[in-house]
Amino acid sequence: MVWAILKKHWLSIIFMAGFLAAAIAYPFAVNSRYFTRVGMDVLFFAAMGNAWNIIGGYGKQTSWASSVFFAIGAYTSTLLFVRYGGVSPLISVWLGMALAALLAVIIGLPCFRLRGVYFAIATIACTTIFRQLLIYFSDFTGGNLGIPFPIMIRNDPFNLIFTNFFLRPYYFIALAWLVVTIIIVFIIENSRLGYSLRAICDDQDAAESLGIESSKVKLQAFVISAMMLSFTGTLYAFQLRMVDPETFASHNMSIRIAIVAILGGMGTKFGPLVGALVAIPLLEVSNTYLMRIGHGGAGWVLYGLLIVVIVLFRPNGIISIFDSAKEYLAKIAARKSRKKLGA
Repeated sequence: MVWAILKKHWLSIIFMAGFLAAAIAYPFAVNSRYFTRVGMDVLFFAAMGNAWNIIGGYGKQTSWASSVFFAIGAYTSTLLFVRYGGVSPLISVWLGMALAALLAVIIGLPCFRLRGVYFAIATIACTTIFRQLLIYFSDFTGGNLGIPFPIMIRNDPFNLIFTNFFLRPYYFIALAWLVVTIIIVFIIENSRLGYSLRAICDDQDAAESLGIESSKVKLQAFVISAMMLSFTGTLYAFQLRMVDPETFASHNMSIRIAIVAILGGMGTKFGPLVGALVAIPLLEVSNTYLMRIGHGGAGWVLYGLLIVVIVLFRPNGIISIFDSAKEYLAKIAARKSRKKLGA
C-alpha cells in the first residue's frame, strides 16, 4: 500500500522534499529580518491559497470572502488575548474556526442552491459588510486603527510571542502550517469529497443524476476552506502583533489570496505554493524599485501586467510548465524506446 502511494506520487514527494530542504535553510542563509519576512509571507499566502483552492480550484466556486474568514481568526484571537484575560491563541484559534465555519454555512446554504455568479456576488457583499462593521464598532474592534499588541520583551511560546529579531520562530510556524495545509488538500483530493467536487465541476447535472448532492458537497468544501483561513489569520496576527481592517479584511487581501492559486494553478496540490513563490517576491521587487514612480502605483501596474502575461500564456497556471516538461520527457523516452525496437 505504502509502496503503491510512493510510486504514484514520487514526483510530488521529490518536489516537496526539495522545497522543504530549501525552506528550512532559507532563513539562516539570508540572515535578514526583511528577507525572512518576505519568505514568511510566501508561506502564509501559499497556505491561504491552499485554503482558497479547495473551494475555488477543486470546487470552481469563486470566493472573494477569503479575507473575512482570515480576519475572523485574527480578530477573535487578538481580542481574547489583548482585551479579555490574555487567552492563549492555541485556545482561541478554535473559537475563530468555529465562527468562520458558522459564517460559511450562513453564506453557503442559500447560495449553493443557485447556479452562476450568485455565490461570488454574495462573497463580495460579505467582505464589504464585514469590513464596515469592523470600522463602525470602533469601541470593540479599534476601528480603522485596529488593535495593537502590548509590548512584550519575553519569549512566551504558549501565546506565540517570540523576541527573535530575525522572526525565525514565526517563519517555521508558517512553514509547519503550510505543510499541514498541503496534506489537507492531498487528503481531500483523494477522498470522496474531492472526487465529488471534480464530478460537479465537469458536469453538475450528470453528477447529481449519480446521487451527488452538489450543494452539500460545495458547502463542505467552503466550510473547510473558511476554517483553514481562520487558523491562518490567528498565526498571521500574532506574528504581526496587530490587527486592522485594511490588512486583514479588505478586498485587496481577498484578491491576493486568490491570485496565488490562480497564478500557480487551480485545482492542483502545489499550484498555490508555486503561485506564492512567484507573486509575493514579484510584488516586493516591483514596489521596492518602482515605488517612486507614479506615487507608488507603478509597481502595482507592472505586477498586474506580469500577471496578465502569465494568465494569457499559461491559463492553467505556472505549474502547467512542469506538466509540459513531464510530457516532453515522456515523448523523448517513447521515441528512444521505438528506436531501440526498430533497431
